[in-house]
Amino acid sequence: MVMKNLLWLLPALLLLGAQDKSPTPAKTKADGILQRIAAGKDTVYVVNFWATWCAPCVKELPDFEKLDSAYRSKPVKVLLVSLDFESQVQTKLVPFMQKRNLHSEVLFLDEVHDNEWIPKIDAAWQGNIPATLIVHKGKNYRLFLPRSTNYAELDSLVRQAF
Repeated sequence: MVMKNLLWLLPALLLLGAQDKSPTPAKTKADGILQRIAAGKDTVYVVNFWATWCAPCVKELPDFEKLDSAYRSKPVKVLLVSLDFESQVQTKLVPFMQKRNLHSEVLFLDEVHDNEWIPKIDAAWQGNIPATLIVHKGKNYRLFLPRSTNYAELDSLVRQAF
């Protein structure tokens, strides 16, 4: 009888354990992002630089999620690159990701010297966020938006990139 009760308890415990795991974003460097884009010659990359403390960034996140969902079956990759503080990844970023149920790939930019990595992304970028980089290496398409955007604009730009 005890064994039978334990057999019912085991799946419940496994399910609870799975729910407790935090979707910690992978750490990356600016060079890592650029290498990934360079390797994906047949893929359109939509790279959004944002932070949980940036109201315009948070406002446009649903548009990136919608884009990710709309192009899921096509060679389009949405990367949400968080510029949150490293000390707040577990306390702010991860809970934010869970609360918003983000499905796009979230990366944490592990950089400290802004004046070194920002020009690698775009030479004219002043570092303001939100900012979005759209690249299709194979078609020589590159566009940098150092401002907010919306789904209609993103969709149009991705279509242009093809």
